[in-house]
Amino acid sequence: MDILHSKGHGKGQGIPVDIEARFLKVWTMCGGIKKIDKWSNSKRSCAFGRKRRRSASGKSMAVNKSWPERKDLRNTMATSNSWPKLFTWVDYLLFAFTLLVSSLVGIYHAWRGSSGSTSDYLMGGKKMPLLPVALSLAASSFSATTLLGGPTDVYMNGTMYLWFIFSVVLCTPIAGYIYLPVFHRLQIVSANQYLEIRFNCFVRRIASILFIVKQLLYLSIVAYGPSLALSQVTGINAFVSVSILFAVCTFYTAIGGIKAVVWTDTIQIVLIFGSIIILIIKGVTDVGGLGIVWERNYNSSRIDIFNTDTDPTTPHTVWSFSIGGVIYWLSWYAVDQTVVQRSLAMPTLRTAQISMWINMAFVCGIIFLCGIVGLVMYANYFDCDPLTSQIINKADQILPFYVMDVLGDYPGLPGLFVAGVLSGALSTISSVLNAVALVVYEDFVRPFFPNLPDQTATRLVKGVSLLFSGLSFSMVFLVAQVKTILDATVSFDGAVAGSILGVFTLGIFVPCANSMGAGVGMLTTFGLMMWLLLSTQIAKSSGVVQNSQVKPFSVENCPAFNGTSASLHLNSTLSDEPEEAFILLRISYLWYTLIGVLIVITIGTLVSLLIKAFNCVTSPVQMSTEQLNDDAVHPKNTSNDRQAHVNEVFAMNELPQ
Repeated sequence: MDILHSKGHGKGQGIPVDIEARFLKVWTMCGGIKKIDKWSNSKRSCAFGRKRRRSASGKSMAVNKSWPERKDLRNTMATSNSWPKLFTWVDYLLFAFTLLVSSLVGIYHAWRGSSGSTSDYLMGGKKMPLLPVALSLAASSFSATTLLGGPTDVYMNGTMYLWFIFSVVLCTPIAGYIYLPVFHRLQIVSANQYLEIRFNCFVRRIASILFIVKQLLYLSIVAYGPSLALSQVTGINAFVSVSILFAVCTFYTAIGGIKAVVWTDTIQIVLIFGSIIILIIKGVTDVGGLGIVWERNYNSSRIDIFNTDTDPTTPHTVWSFSIGGVIYWLSWYAVDQTVVQRSLAMPTLRTAQISMWINMAFVCGIIFLCGIVGLVMYANYFDCDPLTSQIINKADQILPFYVMDVLGDYPGLPGLFVAGVLSGALSTISSVLNAVALVVYEDFVRPFFPNLPDQTATRLVKGVSLLFSGLSFSMVFLVAQVKTILDATVSFDGAVAGSILGVFTLGIFVPCANSMGAGVGMLTTFGLMMWLLLSTQIAKSSGVVQNSQVKPFSVENCPAFNGTSASLHLNSTLSDEPEEAFILLRISYLWYTLIGVLIVITIGTLVSLLIKAFNCVTSPVQMSTEQLNDDAVHPKNTSNDRQAHVNEVFAMNELPQ
């Protein structure tokens, strides 16, 4: 019997409370011995975890959970008689090898760049090769949140997630041929330098602070994702895994600079694609072919491509992806320092634009493969959902659970998958650490200490990387409370990125905008969007806001779920419908960036026009003779000449094609 599965299987959700009072027959961890127990105890026994017991010799050993065999072995919950399946020594070897290679690349480029040049450390001397930069952009674009959250989103909500491909395709020419030429023509290092040229240093530093705040929490999210996967397949505590990630990534980023970041990303993207392709091939083979994968997903309404619902509260629609999704990706590829930095590290504008097209192809490929993984997972668990049956506790654990389910009997393959997820996290963390170090140095240090020696500046930048890594690690404990990784990542990134993309767009497209309008618009938008983000996440965590697009799940063939328990769950769901939340709390996260951009442009334009009107009223009608003196107006002419140059640079009809 199919039942509707809702996000969040906390207390009072998912499994009805009255089931806890029932006595159910379950398979416990003690070698498959049947026993009668309360659900509260059996949940601890059957839930996915890393329970261990002591052997007679005192050594810690894994405890197996046996499952009854089903007639169709392709549909069994595990590929062997025992659960959990942990890493073998081959898996640990592959995992350690990934970390070692990343560290060695950092050491190599630290040795090659021993001259101590800050420009070489942060920008690669602006001579970075085309293909590695393109692959580096792709590797840091999807990170571990896409590798874990993408398949989970398709598994739960259907194939509308694949419209992200259209979003990436549409935003690439906009970013590459409208925004990127602005930065290349000015030959700047930090993207925020444009804001000082266009407005003033105050606006530049506000944008820099917002960028740092955004990356602080973003890094925590992308580090927690793979750590969750590692904890599930290795038994290592998630926070220990986070510590390992930050330690290794900070090490090779701090000592190797942008060259280490780019070349490790190039190696890591090979692991990412390889791990996903192997998982798809094995999963399709186990299910029985692509035809069965399609049939089972089609029958459960997961093949949903053209949802044209105009309701903005519907999470995934054609409109939310083709409009909101494009603006979301534009905030990344057009003005985000992690992308701008690598684009400016290339010798010419044309090579930078070509790298963006190559990046687009790889990003679209990884989104498509993640969608296929989600479909294959559902085809495997179509009659026994591990989340509804409480085998796992969070939606983001579905993919790691599936990996160990289908690959656990093949030593080395689970390690390859974890290495791929780990690579996604490492590439993103290293890119952000290097970009934040550049922003801090260029926007807060260099303006006040322009003659700082190169070696001192390089040491300072490395110290910033270490400090920011420590701050991001401390935020992981907060991020661990979110419901789903993909939702939290896109929601937070979109809410803050709207302010940053909005002020750049205001400067380029609104000639009358001034510094006061830009500053007021950016700060107001940041405050409003953070209120919306926090309120929405609290509402989702408490169950007030739920995903309306979650597809049906079945627990028909789960060992501890029979027809009675499924019916009880359905009745409980129908009788305990939550009250409808405020519409702003239910709006799709894909609209967040667009909302932020529109608020900045609207407020910035209105404030600029009001200030201009006020100045016209208060300024004298005629200038005095002294004001007409050449010496008196010379500074103004200089300022006007500078503004004329800026206007010429940003005139849309003069941008290079």
